[in-house]
Amino acid sequence: MIFSMADHIERVKKGTKTQTRRLSKKYRVGKTYSIQPARRAASIPEGRILITEKREEKYLDGGISESDALAEGGYTSGQYEAIFKRMYPDWIKRYAYTFEFVSK
Repeated sequence: MIFSMADHIERVKKGTKTQTRRLSKKYRVGKTYSIQPARRAASIPEGRILITEKREEKYLDGGISESDALAEGGYTSGQYEAIFKRMYPDWIKRYAYTFEFVSK
């Protein structure tokens, strides 16, 4: 899974980022995934993420909660939604994944 924003990989490793939202529904609960800083980049050697929960969110649902925004890496709900909208301006449906860092 790609975490390309500035310090997100460090936050994942420290356990302060435990959620991510993606347009893709391909990630499965109970499976582990490598962590990459960019597409086609090598995965980090320290560990992987284990998906523990997956839920669908729709644009009309009203946005992310404050606790979920905090789990996204320390944002407020307003900050997070602004970042997500810049990345995906026309999103209708996204998937919220909760995960744990599993060190090797």
